Amino acid sequence: MAKKVSRRLVIDASVARSATLAENPTSISCRRFLEVVLNVCHKVVLSREIEQEWQNVALLIRSTADEVRIRFLKDWMLAMQRRGKLLRPLVERDQSLRSKINRLGLPGNARQEIEKDLHLVEAALAHDRIVVSRDDSVHELLRSITGNCAEIRKVMWCNPVTLAGEVMAWLDKGAPVVKVWQLGSKRH
Repeated sequence: MAKKVSRRLVIDASVARSATLAENPTSISCRRFLEVVLNVCHKVVLSREIEQEWQNVALLIRSTADEVRIRFLKDWMLAMQRRGKLLRPLVERDQSLRSKINRLGLPGNARQEIEKDLHLVEAALAHDRIVVSRDDSVHELLRSITGNCAEIRKVMWCNPVTLAGEVMAWLDKGAPVVKVWQLGSKRH
């Protein structure tokens, strides 16, 4: 039997934050996504900036429900670490890309929204060009600038909630390139 391809995934804190034990579609999709990543051969890229975001967004206790989610996430992260599936690389800011985006003349709020999540794209570009996020707004903003930022066109952006069934099968198949998930795709 052929060995499955292992991809290095950049997972946004929005997915981790939503991976609660609640029985609603969002929680179930995000939790199952993380469980499949654990049980299939893929790895997770946690650059310093991404890990800090996870700490501030997904691993911060504000309520009893947070405590339950955090227990799940910490157990998941520990299991990922034990299996050698958590990567903590140094990912440099891409000043050229950041300058290019700043020169596009985007409205301030659009530019700020992109800048807030650009570290995800930078980490994806340094690895297997895959971002998993629930942030559809920044996804659309990034798609809108691919005409001027060719370097991000082939980054795949997938939402484990809106693409729930497809994403699970995609992970199991080795997370191959899905052209319509790429930021530069004309269809989506």
